[in-house]
Amino acid sequence: MKLLTILSSCILFSFTLYAQTSCNVNFSIGNDSTLLCGQTYTLNANPGMDSYVWSNGSSQPSITVNSSGTYTCYAVALGPELVTNGDFSNGNTGFLTDYIVGTGGAWGQLTNPGTYAINTSPSSVHNNFSACGDHTSGSGNMMIVNGSNSSGTSVWCQTVNVTPNTSYQFSTWLTNALNDPNVSELQFTINGTPLGNPFLASTNGCTWNQFFETWNSGTNTTANICITNLNNSGGGNDFAIDDISFRPVCNYTDEVDVIIPPNPVITVDPDQTICEGDEIDLTAYSVESNIDYTWNPGTLNNATITVSPTQTTTYTVEGTDPNGCVSLPVTVTVNVNPLPQITFQGDDVICKGMTGEIEVFSDITQTDFFWPINGFTQSSVYVQPTDTTIYSVIATTNLGCVDTAYFEMAVIDQLTLDIVGDTVFCEGDQNQLVAESNLENTTYLWLPRNETGEMLNTTMNDLGWVFLEGTHPVCGTLTDSIELILGQKPDVNVQDSILLCLGDEANVTAQSTFPDAEFVWFPGEFYGATQNVSFDQSSYLNVQSFIGSCRSDLDSVYISVNLNCDIQVPNVFTPNSDGVNDYFKLTEIEGISSIECVIVNRWGNVVQEFANPNFKWDGRNKRGDLVNPGTYFYVIKGKTSLGQEIEKSGNVQVFN
Repeated sequence: MKLLTILSSCILFSFTLYAQTSCNVNFSIGNDSTLLCGQTYTLNANPGMDSYVWSNGSSQPSITVNSSGTYTCYAVALGPELVTNGDFSNGNTGFLTDYIVGTGGAWGQLTNPGTYAINTSPSSVHNNFSACGDHTSGSGNMMIVNGSNSSGTSVWCQTVNVTPNTSYQFSTWLTNALNDPNVSELQFTINGTPLGNPFLASTNGCTWNQFFETWNSGTNTTANICITNLNNSGGGNDFAIDDISFRPVCNYTDEVDVIIPPNPVITVDPDQTICEGDEIDLTAYSVESNIDYTWNPGTLNNATITVSPTQTTTYTVEGTDPNGCVSLPVTVTVNVNPLPQITFQGDDVICKGMTGEIEVFSDITQTDFFWPINGFTQSSVYVQPTDTTIYSVIATTNLGCVDTAYFEMAVIDQLTLDIVGDTVFCEGDQNQLVAESNLENTTYLWLPRNETGEMLNTTMNDLGWVFLEGTHPVCGTLTDSIELILGQKPDVNVQDSILLCLGDEANVTAQSTFPDAEFVWFPGEFYGATQNVSFDQSSYLNVQSFIGSCRSDLDSVYISVNLNCDIQVPNVFTPNSDGVNDYFKLTEIEGISSIECVIVNRWGNVVQEFANPNFKWDGRNKRGDLVNPGTYFYVIKGKTSLGQEIEKSGNVQVFN
């Protein structure tokens, strides 16, 4: 009954707000559209709405789509604010309440339950309340309440005009005035009917929480809005409210159809793994036909490509349909495992009959080896080839990558050693011994001289045994020996000179102090005591005698060659004093000591005579007259400087 009286008094002092509501906005998100493949379309809803819900889940004012479909947007806009002084900025006006303005006491203005104040902080109106700012700015007004002991006491009421069959949203912000677990319990009511469930303040002071409910006006044209406190405890139950709002709710919806040809969808093989140097096929797939594929790197254009990358490579492929629509790129990675890098240590050269060792290494720790020649699987093998041999080894890594490497082992002949040189040492000479080996890189040591090198120049002091050690870096050391003995040195002599006509031969004989000596002649290196010689010009002929390896000094014979042991004359001449072929004479007089020349005509009459090798017939007779042109005959007799008689006869033509 008391409550009714109080409500009656509230009605006596109530006033009505006239709502200005309008939900007649022309809401649109765009037009139905047909696009090209790959294009996007942006749908824009009316701006300024309080909330948006799109069929794709977006809450933004606009969305961009890239696939065909029907797109719908649901938008909510709140109408004008119908509550007056909901933020209490105008103080204690515009609302009705069953609470009274606090009049003060031991704890401040709100010492007593059931009182309220409009102020900027709870601590300003009660000594135990918290220092809080208002919800909006932190420095504005709020309604601060010391809760009543009577449950159901109206805290705040206001009546507004509403439009029938319209939805409205009612909300307020609530905070505890102090940290106390006994909090207020508020209930919304409109036209005396509870709206939603009761809501409680936080147990923490100065923590603002929003509470709101939606109400439909139905047939009502006015709404008496009240906030009622259901808590009747005098301890705690202290709170503040701010920003009370009551606004019409406008709901909008629109939809459009968008047609975008889909891009083709392609798939590709899963990632692959190969060994370095191998190749592999990669294939792209699509449920659609007539798809053109482009792979990169390499710009390859088949559905299946064959690749052989040298290192791990990711390939990207796109598909293009006959409409020019391009798929999203897809990738496949080809992982490349390295081949083992194989190296060797071992005997690359061995001597025939020896055993060689080969050891193989890999840069990859877990590598298995196989030697095809003998089936060994160890990393180190011993072999005994008879000839130069190339050994192969197959290396397989723990990842299955295989490579083959080769090692050549050269086989050289066993070492042979010889001393080359005369074993007979001739008195007064030097002898030279030469070391010979069948293998290169052999080093030599001569004993007892303790000298190195291929050659050893010996003297009389070396008579006796000479030893040679030959050492090869692969085939070891071998020894040879030779005995030097003292031999006899012969003498040789030959006549001093021989006179010889050009083209003739002469015998020359050499003699030695030893009857069993042999002879060699130079130049030509002819052997024998006697030689038949013929020379084109004068020169020395040398001879040397030898017994075994002991040779004499050289002796020489001078072969003097007479180039004109024959008479040479012209067969025609022209005694016309022109300086050319004016005389009949000997063409060469060297080697001719005397001569007689008789010239006759064709009747046998003597025309001219000469007794000197230097004669010149100028074509005149004994009287000094020029003879007539024609044929004349001559007879020439003489001796050479060697005492040889010579004779020549013939005819000569005389021309003017």
